[in-house]
Amino acid sequence: MQVLTMETFEHLGFFLQLSEGTPLSQAATFFANSDPDMPAAPVPAALVHDWVLQHIASALEFMAEKTVAKENSQHNAFDPDVTMSDAVTNTRIHSSSPTGSSAPNYPGYYRNASFVEGCSKTSVVKQASDLKGHSIKVLNCHDSVIYILAPLKYATVYGCSDTTIILGAIGKVVKVEHCERVQIIAASKRICIANCRECIFYLGVNHQPLIVGDNHKLQVAPFNTYYPQLGEHLAQVGVDPNVNKWDQPFVLGVVDLHDSLSHPAGVSDVQAESTTCLDPDLFTNFLIPSWFEVEGPTKYNPFTLPEVYWASQRKKHASLEDIQKNIRELEIDDIRKKELACALHAQFKDWLYASGNIRQLYCLQGE
Repeated sequence: MQVLTMETFEHLGFFLQLSEGTPLSQAATFFANSDPDMPAAPVPAALVHDWVLQHIASALEFMAEKTVAKENSQHNAFDPDVTMSDAVTNTRIHSSSPTGSSAPNYPGYYRNASFVEGCSKTSVVKQASDLKGHSIKVLNCHDSVIYILAPLKYATVYGCSDTTIILGAIGKVVKVEHCERVQIIAASKRICIANCRECIFYLGVNHQPLIVGDNHKLQVAPFNTYYPQLGEHLAQVGVDPNVNKWDQPFVLGVVDLHDSLSHPAGVSDVQAESTTCLDPDLFTNFLIPSWFEVEGPTKYNPFTLPEVYWASQRKKHASLEDIQKNIRELEIDDIRKKELACALHAQFKDWLYASGNIRQLYCLQGE
């Protein structure tokens, strides 16, 4: 198998030009975190070849989009579309960011961003009227449910655990970094996932999900929810619900040989983990509570479910209908019917407490 060293890889800098002052090896994840005091491990030439092809394709796509924007006189110098190469380059953490998360370097970014930060054991709802600017950052939230039901351009989820986050319509890119056991429900043009563990992503994305860094036990599934304004929001930000590449992840990079936390000494360098598709029998639709929704035309999930997931849903609905029919046809007197109803209500209440969903009732009804 042919391999390339970091020094050889740097020679490609004559052909590929990135941001000024950034060494080429630091823009590619397979060398970016190498210890400067130790020789970087060589990487397979095929991996470098794929990275270069993807970088070129992204650059061509960006140039084409700029040309169209200029022709329509709609180009905004402070709002370029995010290509896959941009998502990779901007995923690394900038120390100048107050939260430790990545951010664009143009002036006014933080002035045009909204934050949901430090939530614990609660539910939060943000609609368009609650947000400023074009960006949302969900930071360090734990054991919570976060609803972002608005058309935005950028979204960052960083440092969250045991949390469900719904991102309604993101026109540029969603970045999810350093999260554990989160469920992300996102409709977006692009998504980049870095250094996450045991997470499930329910996606409606127009481009391949980009998987970067040291990830473990990630699962992907098709988008699974809606709210009345979702269709309008998708149209506003340019996300096409007829195109969904949720199950076509693009894995970039290898696990860092010199990272002692994720890669113990003596273990050979390995390709970064990809994702697995969620078992259709475990797939469920996510119901957004109706009491804080506004009027809108969307009555169902705008992203088409693959047949195997549709079949699973039909099977579950049929089972539910059978149970309801059997209960209706029970030949019992009124006293027994009341006892049965009380037992069902008690079981449902127990489930609300055991699952933690009871907090949503208290939190959201209080808003």
